[in-house]
Amino acid sequence: MGIESEQLVFDYLSRVGDLAQQHGLPSGTRMRLVASLRAEIDAQKADQKADSVPGVKRLLARLGTPEAVVKAAADGAGGPGAQGAGGAGARAAPPRWPGPRSRSGPPSGPVRGRSSAG
Repeated sequence: MGIESEQLVFDYLSRVGDLAQQHGLPSGTRMRLVASLRAEIDAQKADQKADSVPGVKRLLARLGTPEAVVKAAADGAGGPGAQGAGGAGARAAPPRWPGPRSRSGPPSGPVRGRSSAG
């Protein structure tokens, strides 16, 4: 990807991160939101061969404005909640992020401390 198109993506993701912090989203949620958006952008760029500046602009417009994406995330929308968020890119497409994960049960992985053997 060219420098100009990469800068567009960086600016978009930075704006999403900044707005998510202003809306009080927890850091883990913000991190997952930005990471999933980055993965979605990379996947769409590969599928559509959208490495040009106009192609990246179209791709970002389809995702929605950073304001609409963060509003959907703050509202807990994982489905079609971005409708009516305004802007030309706010079609019926839902924000494509997995949303906050809820953990139930014990944490995975080894627990440090005393071992149960012995």
